[in-house]
Amino acid sequence: MYAGHRSVSIGVYSRAPEVPYVKERRGRAVKKLLLVALAAIGGLLVYRQIQADRAEQDLWTEATDSVPAGSGV
Repeated sequence: MYAGHRSVSIGVYSRAPEVPYVKERRGRAVKKLLLVALAAIGGLLVYRQIQADRAEQDLWTEATDSVPAGSGV
């Protein structure tokens, strides 16, 4: 009556119940994937903020430089 992973009962095929640890492993994998995605998004946001701060600092330095650019001094 038992044929591989399927059970036969009066001509009706039904799947064997899924092993609980398989669902647990899938859940862990999805959680890890979401964590990695959130970390990547967070890293991108931090990187963009650092770039914006550097650009603002460069602009501020250029605007407050005591020696004009191109004066040859």
